[in-house]
Amino acid sequence: MNNIKTIVFDLYNTLIEIKKSNHFFLKLFKTSQSGFGMDASSYLQLVMKNDVEELKSILPSEFSSLYNERTSDLTNELDSIIVYPEVIDVLRDLKQDFRIFLISNLASPYKKPVFSNNLDQYFEKMIFSCDYGFLKPDNEIFKEIEKITEDKPNGILMIGDSFKSDIIGAKNMGWNYLKINRNAPISKDYEIKDLNEIKKHIITL
Repeated sequence: MNNIKTIVFDLYNTLIEIKKSNHFFLKLFKTSQSGFGMDASSYLQLVMKNDVEELKSILPSEFSSLYNERTSDLTNELDSIIVYPEVIDVLRDLKQDFRIFLISNLASPYKKPVFSNNLDQYFEKMIFSCDYGFLKPDNEIFKEIEKITEDKPNGILMIGDSFKSDIIGAKNMGWNYLKINRNAPISKDYEIKDLNEIKKHIITL
């Protein structure tokens, strides 16, 4: 009998997908005159650890100007987002037997599709890096789940598409994990092709 009580999902490329990605925030960086005075990696971390309004006060005024000029690019990107076909049925089914959470590394505008697609109703709590100031695989963002649930690590299952963020993060916490691999052949016993395979794997955990 498995011990799984809580299932934690990643968001992008796990539950939803941007079909017309234009890498909005990276493009702002590349368009800027001096990279807002920092390297690309530091900038992108800052973008995912802070709300946009905070970014406008932290970064040089050029950021606000470029952001406002190019808002339509961001809107087009967000409007292209789709929910994978099996997601709603799987979440609805799992919610009957498990506590369901979301942890996502994202810039704050990218929270919007969760609500516009009514995905928020399936999660007991949603933890976004831009609200918490931490990014997966940092233990701090995962610890929020343990605080809320008071579950032991072996009672938690993480499901995501990123080996670095989701799988390494879960491993470091002693959680169970499944890596969703929608676009390449399955090569590891912890990989799944779509979310319909979750329950089959839970039985073996």
